[in-house]
Amino acid sequence: MRYLLLIPFLLFAQTGFATSEQYNVRTEASFCKYKPGKSYDDVIKHAKKYEKFLKANGLQYSKTIFTPVLAGKTDHDYVLWGTWPNGEEMYKEYGAYLNDYDAKGAANPGICDRQVAFLNTAALHMRIPVEERDDIQMVDFRSCKFTDNASWTKILELAADNEEANIELGRDGFGVHYLRPYRGFDADTPFDMITMTHYYHRNKRAEATKTWPAIRDYRRENGFNDRWKENIASCSPSNLYSMEWIYNTSN
Repeated sequence: MRYLLLIPFLLFAQTGFATSEQYNVRTEASFCKYKPGKSYDDVIKHAKKYEKFLKANGLQYSKTIFTPVLAGKTDHDYVLWGTWPNGEEMYKEYGAYLNDYDAKGAANPGICDRQVAFLNTAALHMRIPVEERDDIQMVDFRSCKFTDNASWTKILELAADNEEANIELGRDGFGVHYLRPYRGFDADTPFDMITMTHYYHRNKRAEATKTWPAIRDYRRENGFNDRWKENIASCSPSNLYSMEWIYNTSN
């Protein structure tokens, strides 16, 4: 993993560049396989039992579930994705879970053999009303490597300019997050950042494909691609997952 030039932006940074707010949260991901005879619905039911504990103790945490759709061969059936609004809430929730939560009678329907945490930066968003969003949304992931001289400030500036360009061209209904390794990763982790593009509705994903040539040409003509290459050495092809919210107790 490479280290960015602007170290202070690694934690809780907020910028004034974006049309929408660029904010930072902490996210954990657990990679799991179903136990024999168990299913997606069993995982949802099991996860919801913890929601009661969170609410009773005033803890801020959200849970979503991701499943591979077009992701090639994977070593997992699903990914449980938990998010805290900041680092303080992360360790408050972990402390409460380790010391106070009684998990008896709540057998896990899956086997989760890998758990990691990310610094999760919301880089850009073109939102649609909540009532218009799909319950199960489509998400694209790509893993990327930084260049030797990568600047986090410039990466976020480019994201903000990219948002404005999309709005100018009438594209909306999606958001992009940048995920950087935080806990549970090895020093030789083969990526520096994962890009996560989530679409609020199936039609917005379809529209994004139709309007892609326009934003692609705009970026080429206005130097976006060169600015990206100054900071990003390479990215993998995209993998498509489904995403469904299970609960959210954050304010």
